[in-house]
Amino acid sequence: MAIVLIDLDGTLIPHSVWTPVFLEISSYIAREAGVSAAEVWRRVRDRSLQLMKVFDLRGFDWQWLFGEVAAELKAGEPPAVREVLARHLHNFKTNDGAYEALAALRDAGFRVEIATNGYVCYQMPVIKSLGLDKYINGVRTSDAVGCPKTCPQYFSGAAVMVGDHPVFDIYFPKKFGLAAVLYGSWQSRRGLSWIELDVEPDAETNTLLEVPALVNSLLRPTP
Repeated sequence: MAIVLIDLDGTLIPHSVWTPVFLEISSYIAREAGVSAAEVWRRVRDRSLQLMKVFDLRGFDWQWLFGEVAAELKAGEPPAVREVLARHLHNFKTNDGAYEALAALRDAGFRVEIATNGYVCYQMPVIKSLGLDKYINGVRTSDAVGCPKTCPQYFSGAAVMVGDHPVFDIYFPKKFGLAAVLYGSWQSRRGLSWIELDVEPDAETNTLLEVPALVNSLLRPTP
């Protein structure tokens, strides 16, 4: 049974669903520190991106990131991300076609696993709240594996990676022998990369509904 990995944030769900969570925590720190919420978020986001670019797991740990910025601004301990997340989960949503795509992949006989750089403590509440766990066979997170989507063990046994990020969902999967399907446009997405890209996705799509057919064509090509 071929394993298909599919990204969570930016693929199955829009990045924007996290905005109210991050805004609430940023606003709390801002009040304590006497700065704007935008300034708090800028510092958190910048630190996250800096660590992501060197593939440091802390770049995906929102509690640590907010804690570091709060300490930097002498604002005290920030709210617990998981508690704030729980208050906003009812407003989370999937991208169009997410459930249908996952169901079609499983019906086609593939083992389907969500593959995310996010930590399990943040991602599993989202996955369960949206009912995505009913459509998949497993979940891979960076903290559980011990590395982000940059090491061979993260992709162990998998045949295809589906996602929106040029580095984590295309470059490294391709380097480790997987086929890769980009959710989005390669022309626009490749500009998000901070490393030289010498690979391209095997397929790309702007709709999740096309993913099952693309995966089938890559793994079960017509003679």
